[in-house]
Amino acid sequence: MTMKKILAICAHPDDEVLGCGGTLLKHKKNKDQINIIFIFEGSSARYNNRESLVVKKSIKKREKSAIQVAKKLKAKSIRFLNYQNLITDSDLKLKMTKDLSDLIKKINPNIIYTHSSKDLNVDHRSCLESVLIATRPNNHLSLEKLLCFETPSSTEWSHNIFGNFNPTYFVNIDKFIKEKLNLLKYYNYELKKFPYPRSAENIIAQSKLAGSTCGFNHAERFEVIKIFE
Repeated sequence: MTMKKILAICAHPDDEVLGCGGTLLKHKKNKDQINIIFIFEGSSARYNNRESLVVKKSIKKREKSAIQVAKKLKAKSIRFLNYQNLITDSDLKLKMTKDLSDLIKKINPNIIYTHSSKDLNVDHRSCLESVLIATRPNNHLSLEKLLCFETPSSTEWSHNIFGNFNPTYFVNIDKFIKEKLNLLKYYNYELKKFPYPRSAENIIAQSKLAGSTCGFNHAERFEVIKIFE
């Protein structure tokens, strides 16, 4: 089996596990090369003073968790672009897209996983927009698949305002659901008790729902943006 280069492009640390953690674990088992990029720092929007010490500590905490997860996934690379949440400045958006484009060209992935355009979080949608720009066909990449995952507490909370999440690609994660939950423990400060979407019970329920539509016990589901043959 030929080794594939995998790239998860996420808005914030924890999205890589919530959205495609089981799938990344499957790639690890297949000895594929895993790479992870985080676009935004994921903390500053929660505080009035974005430059405070509390914010800086929160950013470092999430980075530490992401690094621990990456080690468990045996990731070849992990990058934090650390753009500020809810970015609206057009010049910064262009720079962000250029930074991402340079990294994608360097990694030259076969498969990219990223956010859905149906997500409530504007950072998730901005992430996808930058990915689409960076992977335009004239960039001579080795890209075979570009897939969008769902993110609990974002995809379903948009209430279809941005359209329906329409998964047509399913990955069997029967053997990886327990390990996915173990990876989420590194982000335990982002989890809450059921019925909150980011709870262990809901993650399991979501994987069972996805699996039940295709004959698996547990699955992760994706929207297909591009598949090249």
